[in-house]
Amino acid sequence: MKINTLVVFASSAVFTLLANYRLEASERQAYLLLLRERLGNEATLQDNQTLARISTTDPLTGVANRRHFDEVLAQRWNEAIAERTMLGMLVLDIDCFKNYNDRYGHLEGDVCLRQVAQEIQHHVRHELDLVVRYGGEEFVVLMPEASASSAFQAAERIRQGIEALAIPNAGVPHSAVVTISIGVAVARPTSAMPPSTLLSLADEALYQAKREGRNRCVLAQLQEGGPSTQAQRNMPHAEPLPAPDAETKR
Repeated sequence: MKINTLVVFASSAVFTLLANYRLEASERQAYLLLLRERLGNEATLQDNQTLARISTTDPLTGVANRRHFDEVLAQRWNEAIAERTMLGMLVLDIDCFKNYNDRYGHLEGDVCLRQVAQEIQHHVRHELDLVVRYGGEEFVVLMPEASASSAFQAAERIRQGIEALAIPNAGVPHSAVVTISIGVAVARPTSAMPPSTLLSLADEALYQAKREGRNRCVLAQLQEGGPSTQAQRNMPHAEPLPAPDAETKR
């Protein structure tokens, strides 16, 4: 009876241990599978975020690209209509950049573009403003909730900051260093006004800055009911804005 009891006890202990081992192994396997699935989902999410960032970022300068700008402009425009707020736009163009590329080479030109993009970002509101490489040597800054005064002041800070970088640009008549011209426009969006209106007016102001000698900011004025054809340089006086001339060299 003692032997039988010991056998039964030993058998029960062995079966219990085997059952516990199998249960623990099953739980461990389930945990590992869940962990692998979670890590896979996190990796997929990170990959998707990376792809989204790549698709909306200019690879050379690291600022937003034109595709992202088009999406954000439409969104900010609708928000400004709903909230009845102002929307500002800066269009910036590096003066005589073709001369810079011809003299120093395209590799140095790429370095210059990166320096300019970084300097622009130093003078905007990171939580609100969007800096965009619009194409070539042209940049755009979209400024929600901006007044004409604050947008013009930001443009002046950017212009002075880039000039202070003192990037050599020999052979340019107006300056021995890299400079930038900026067109500024601010409007209160309405459903009757397309977003392209603000961009077009800022671009016209940029042409005016080029005609006046480059390395300056020009503020375009918007009248009630639509855009006017007036621009303002250094704020105090308004001057007529001529139609853009295709032969004007940027």
